[in-house]
Amino acid sequence: MGFATLWSLPGLVSALELGEGFDVAALTTYGIDPKVSDYFRSAARFREGTQVVGLRVNGNPLGLVDARFDSQGQLCFTPGLLEKAGLVQPREIVREGNTADDACHDFLGAFPTTMVRLRPGIDEVALVVPTQSFREPQWEAGNFAHGGTAALFNYDVLGFDSRSRSGARRFVSAYTEAGFNLGDWIVRSRQFYVADNGNTRTEHLYAYAQRDIAALRSTFQAGQISTNNPLFGGIQLSGVQFSPDGQSRGPAGSNNAVVEGLAQSQSRIEVRQSGVLIHSTLVPEGPFRLTGLPLLNGTSDLEVSVIDVRGAKRSFVVPAASFAGAAPAAPGYYFSLGKVRENASESGASPVVAVGSGTWGLGRDSSAGFGLLSTDEYWSSGGTLSSVFFQRVSVGARHNLSHDSRNALSGSRSSVSVSSPVIADIDVSLSATTQTRGYREVLEAGRSSRVEDVGSRFKNQFTAGMNWVDPTLGGFSVGYTRSAQFDGHMAEHVFAAWNKSYRYADVALIGDSQVGSTRARRDAPGDRPRRDSAQEDGLSLRLEVRVPLGADRRVSSYISRQGGQSRAGSSFSERVNEYVSYDLGVERDLSRQEQSIRANVDVLPRYARAGLGISRDPQGTTYSGQVQGGVVAHQGGLTFSPYTVQDTFGIVSVGDIGAAKIDTPQGPVWTDFTGQAVLADLPAYTNSRIEVQTQSLPKRVDLKNGTQVLAAGRGSVNNVTFDVVTVRRVLLSASDQQGRPLPQGASVFDKNNRFLTTVVGDGMIFLNDGNDAQILRVLLPDSSSCLLNLAPQSKVDNDKFYETGSAVCHGR
Repeated sequence: MGFATLWSLPGLVSALELGEGFDVAALTTYGIDPKVSDYFRSAARFREGTQVVGLRVNGNPLGLVDARFDSQGQLCFTPGLLEKAGLVQPREIVREGNTADDACHDFLGAFPTTMVRLRPGIDEVALVVPTQSFREPQWEAGNFAHGGTAALFNYDVLGFDSRSRSGARRFVSAYTEAGFNLGDWIVRSRQFYVADNGNTRTEHLYAYAQRDIAALRSTFQAGQISTNNPLFGGIQLSGVQFSPDGQSRGPAGSNNAVVEGLAQSQSRIEVRQSGVLIHSTLVPEGPFRLTGLPLLNGTSDLEVSVIDVRGAKRSFVVPAASFAGAAPAAPGYYFSLGKVRENASESGASPVVAVGSGTWGLGRDSSAGFGLLSTDEYWSSGGTLSSVFFQRVSVGARHNLSHDSRNALSGSRSSVSVSSPVIADIDVSLSATTQTRGYREVLEAGRSSRVEDVGSRFKNQFTAGMNWVDPTLGGFSVGYTRSAQFDGHMAEHVFAAWNKSYRYADVALIGDSQVGSTRARRDAPGDRPRRDSAQEDGLSLRLEVRVPLGADRRVSSYISRQGGQSRAGSSFSERVNEYVSYDLGVERDLSRQEQSIRANVDVLPRYARAGLGISRDPQGTTYSGQVQGGVVAHQGGLTFSPYTVQDTFGIVSVGDIGAAKIDTPQGPVWTDFTGQAVLADLPAYTNSRIEVQTQSLPKRVDLKNGTQVLAAGRGSVNNVTFDVVTVRRVLLSASDQQGRPLPQGASVFDKNNRFLTTVVGDGMIFLNDGNDAQILRVLLPDSSSCLLNLAPQSKVDNDKFYETGSAVCHGR
């Protein structure tokens, strides 16, 4: 006996299409009580009351929802249903309820073209509604979630231990961030600890408080801050800052800054901006690409260092002009006031800096800005203009003037950037920056100018990039950076890649060239980093072939050449499940005839992220590791996160169900033993979709609503609750007092005389909801009735879809 038979009654009646009159003989033939015709006289329909059904709006499934139906099986448009569907709530009410949440609103009267399709056979309600019936997005209506209190702690620990013939080298770094959110205030403090071969260093990076001010449409910051003015480079201040709140209207890391390079071995990548370390990570041997970096501002270059486990370092600069569109200037006014935290002047006194600027829209596709920066001995002005031509070509230009009163120096700096899709599938970006000898940044004001210092300053800088994807030839990308100094020194960095997918393999060719490479450390802002003779310049080439062995396994082989050294290797990688992946590799140095092996494993043990690695070559053995994550302390306790907790976050709960998988904007998370998980990054002023993967729930657990859409205000702590419905599905073997199975077709009603189901063959009764102790009435074909006493079991198995039992129907 299949479950299709148990649930076939509504579909059967609908298929008969009997209209106002049923064929009683036909019903009797099918073993169905003719009295059921009184309920299903018109068509198959939902029974009266509130039921959990699937909701579909204009073809889009929105998950489960509590839906109310009247005595005729018609849908009631309750506030909860309209909220779930994202529809306007009309003021008119067609039927009052016990509470405001139970009232039926006249949605069909307000939008008469609406089509309601009730599908009781599959427990689904499908609506087709006009577009004007949808509510405005919450962020447009200014209807954001606010408030909340929680504390957080983020950590990122990486290290390696290398033991070779020349000695041992150990490196450990720990980057931590602590803070709390309280009433939309964001308080953060970041610091790091570094131990390099016994030399330890601890540094406090910043500490500030921040809040969005809706009345002024701006964001306020106070403390140790980095200026985010779109006209002047980021300055580390102890002070206050105002900026348009549009600065935060987007997900964290939503910018176009890209760092690409080629690591010759497992390496540590450090990215700095304005002297502050903004990102650090371990990458395996091969090409790397970093995106979504937490930029401090859109006007300061990125200084990138590639450091291998034995200390060899290669560095290059990603100019700010190349990501001019990365941090677009929001229309509004910017103001910063404070004391410089890092002093570069000879006098030793940190200057007080005031910075102000405004940005205004010029039509739909253009904007312009102007600003001033001033101290006792220095001032600077700047202007910017950006526009989009022909809806394709983006152009941005910036010009700055400076005057150093103490040294009587004046100068200028100009930059321009252009990006556009040239033709189909080809994108090109260009930028150029140039400055005069007399141009100075604020931290250089008052410093004596030596000839060697002036010569090491950059004179001009150019970047070019191109991306092209062709179905036949594959994908091409080229990035070029050239920087020239006043002393004649020139540095170039070229990164190029080609890749093509064939039927059985993917092929990639990567080239990385550095000429006149530079240190990542600058002597002063505005200077280009100086030449480091210990670094390896020249051309690196790598040819790689990857052969997939199913969806989650891959074999890769490569050959690479740098300078006069050639190497070849192969590796096998597999993603075991969503928690574990690993990589095994072997490499041979063709020049020295030496061989090395390596193994890496990445794990996501639900509440943290970790990576472990080991490599061995004739010189020695290296162990490496990295652990990342966050912890949130909230009113429900301590909850761990595998991701870094950002400015706007929340806590999601799924009853007390552990190990429930939830899809979030940042990635999947799993509930802990208390049924809670951290929503580590909720984009501010943007709708975020939070969805429970129902496959991860126990079989007897359902959700009223498996999907929620949340619009979070910046700095808020959001609590998202998914109501759990514990469903007790029961398959009863029912008999009368003489032990005979109840007759097929007998109708089963609850205590409120609502029809539930019918008896099928051998006295079997299937109940979708048997959670509570209840008495069921069975209407027999001879018009008599009897009562079934349904008692819940004291112990149930959540992983069983239904339970079985027997019951005796006693006469009334």
